[in-house]
Amino acid sequence: MFLVTIGAANYADNVKNYIYSQMESLKQEGFDLICEHYYAGDNVFIRCALKDNLLTRLTDKKTYDDFRFYISRMVTEVIIGNWEGQLIKKILKYNYFYLDEKEKDTIYRTVQRLLQEDKGMLPGGFYKITRKNKIMREILDYLAFNDAINIDGFVNFRLNNYIKELNETVERAIEIYIAEREYNEFIKLLKYFVEIQEPKIDIVHLMCTPDGKYLLLDGCKNKINGEFIEEIRADISEGDINYDDLLISTLITVSPRRIYMHNLSSFTNKELVKTITNVFSDRISICPGCEICSSIVRQETNNYSL
Repeated sequence: MFLVTIGAANYADNVKNYIYSQMESLKQEGFDLICEHYYAGDNVFIRCALKDNLLTRLTDKKTYDDFRFYISRMVTEVIIGNWEGQLIKKILKYNYFYLDEKEKDTIYRTVQRLLQEDKGMLPGGFYKITRKNKIMREILDYLAFNDAINIDGFVNFRLNNYIKELNETVERAIEIYIAEREYNEFIKLLKYFVEIQEPKIDIVHLMCTPDGKYLLLDGCKNKINGEFIEEIRADISEGDINYDDLLISTLITVSPRRIYMHNLSSFTNKELVKTITNVFSDRISICPGCEICSSIVRQETNNYSL
């Protein structure tokens, strides 16, 4: 009989219920298994046994390897499903104690999202080794020489690389949080500039040209011109012009009552669209398609763009 004992103090009932459900699934696949458990204080111990006889022991090593693999997968899922969240919260509590609870909750959700998305490709077309596979490999190596595993101790003392990866993910989440906070403060400032200004024009039609510049037309479909735009351009040397920044500055200076954005798909910088939408909010209208969309793109746009 091939026997593995799984022990846990934390999440004891969750561990027991999950292991039992998975063992039942393995029985349905043809494994001849025995599963029993007992408690010792707060600890639960689940004994998972694969029945065999002398013949199978000598001839069917693959069955044992498969069973060890399934045990490793079960324990991995238990760790990610139960321990991972608490490990992240522990990292936030002790390494980033200066954050308030609301900030920690926001960062925690970002960490969870990053961990779900972490399935990228490495150079050469190879998939990144997921943290799940890393944990499974550690457990498989451990069970090759041990017939019992205590999950609490294993997480604390054998999964250093996994804990390191969680720390790095928390750091990435904090960088995202800081960047988003700075962006939101920037948007608030721009909205303030817009709100305190008297609108200099009622309507602006905004389009992106094929060369990456922008068209600004008034309600009569004429090029928006004026000293305010020329002053903005005069402050920037031609080689240093960032047309995204120039567009934002121009829109804030003009402060139109209504902005119609045409051919939204032509705007390659989606962050720019997001910024304009956030700054001007209820002044924005997205055009679903009109004669401006179809006619302007057929014209020579250089004389009309910023």
